[in-house]
Amino acid sequence: MADITFQTKNGPVRALDQNKTVRVTRLRYAKPPVGERRFALPELVEPWTDTLDCSGGTSPVPPQLPSRLAKVMGSYPTEQDEDCLHFDIWLPSERTGPLPVLVFLHGGAFMTGGGGMSCYDGSALAAREGLVVVNISYRLGALGFLPIKGVAPANLGLRDQELALRFIRACISDFGGDADNITVSGQSAGGYSIQALQTLPDAAQLFDKAIIMSSPMGLVAQNAEEREPVAEVFLDGLGTRDPDAIRRLPVEAILKGQVAVLQSLANQPDNVAPPFMPVLDDWLTTDPVRVDAAKAATWCPMIIGVTREEHAAFHFEDAAFAERAAQLLPQRFQERYGEQAEAELARARATRHPSTDADVLCDFGSRTRFVFGTFDYIEAADANVWAYLFSWQAPNPHIGACHCIDLPFLFGNLDNWKNAPMLKGARASEMAGIAEIFGGSFAAFARSGTPEAGTAITWPTFSDGRAYCNFDRRVTVPALRRGEYPC
Repeated sequence: MADITFQTKNGPVRALDQNKTVRVTRLRYAKPPVGERRFALPELVEPWTDTLDCSGGTSPVPPQLPSRLAKVMGSYPTEQDEDCLHFDIWLPSERTGPLPVLVFLHGGAFMTGGGGMSCYDGSALAAREGLVVVNISYRLGALGFLPIKGVAPANLGLRDQELALRFIRACISDFGGDADNITVSGQSAGGYSIQALQTLPDAAQLFDKAIIMSSPMGLVAQNAEEREPVAEVFLDGLGTRDPDAIRRLPVEAILKGQVAVLQSLANQPDNVAPPFMPVLDDWLTTDPVRVDAAKAATWCPMIIGVTREEHAAFHFEDAAFAERAAQLLPQRFQERYGEQAEAELARARATRHPSTDADVLCDFGSRTRFVFGTFDYIEAADANVWAYLFSWQAPNPHIGACHCIDLPFLFGNLDNWKNAPMLKGARASEMAGIAEIFGGSFAAFARSGTPEAGTAITWPTFSDGRAYCNFDRRVTVPALRRGEYPC
């Protein structure tokens, strides 16, 4: 290993050459959002003259509570720091000419995660596919996604992402990236964020292509006024409503306020909707996941898909969900289907084995919060869209093909995920083969604008016969009948 220095438009940056890849750790794109800037709009970092040391081994993540999906993803302990507006970048040690850029926006319900987590390490993907991989960290929870009158404007975390993408467009060539070939990818909250950013008037200035993984497209965007009850619970948890006091509170107090919000939702075990998320305001004026948003992104080729059993991740080993399932199941079908509820419930039971109340309710959540909205969005999109279903499942049948199970296969850093319960018992050779195909097709899309280029798979656009790519132990390309969904 050796240090390497990049001369950038903002100033010199020291990085670490790890033999196969170069890593740039914690490169700031905005001024630290601390002190008086805690709830301020992000502001570009000022240029520097001394060499900025970005050669460290780890990068902190934004302040957060434990992830609710650690029970399937595993835990990745990382330093937390409110000073979190930075990138982590990986690029091949040997490179010629500008390289395609793949930007990743992590998920975590707008409450957890961070670009510096080891599970999102981009070194394997950068080295194998010849890409510049950039992970963005952005403000989370109440610090990034809760409008509070007189304290915090809406969408701070989304504004962070927008500023970060503008910085990447302007400066990624300094790190060997092709500023005219930027693909932004995002999973869950990260995918939803991409859809929100696509609705901005100048979205095409931010990126050129998009990969949207497991976005919760069944959620309806609210405005700031509709989020006021959440803000009230949060402020009650803080014990103060004084704006200056809130800006000075230790970050532990902010997280305590978030605990109060989560506890207020504990009586809804099947509701996994994030209490903190983007809202409609004068800046974000279009619901990110509705049909008009899909039609607006005509300039942006996209890969969009879901996993087969998204909700299994949320309800795995969830005793409260299992205990309430018999009560909630008919209620949820009645709310959605009205007079057709009984027939729809019978149909759902007939296609699920075993058909326990908890399993059927879990499927209902997967479809209504992820699958239906995703494929309706794909259907409405006027741009070239490649659709997919990730069906490879965990050896544990109760986890199945759950939310987040596709992430190790995107990054290809399988050793970093070795303790993830969702991969326990899977054959290493099988996982490596799937990673090569799945991550390879996404990388091909980043390079060329089509996931087929240079790969062994056939993957037509959705408009070509309503086809989608099904990633399992073998790759198939089924087609949907009109009005049909893949799972």
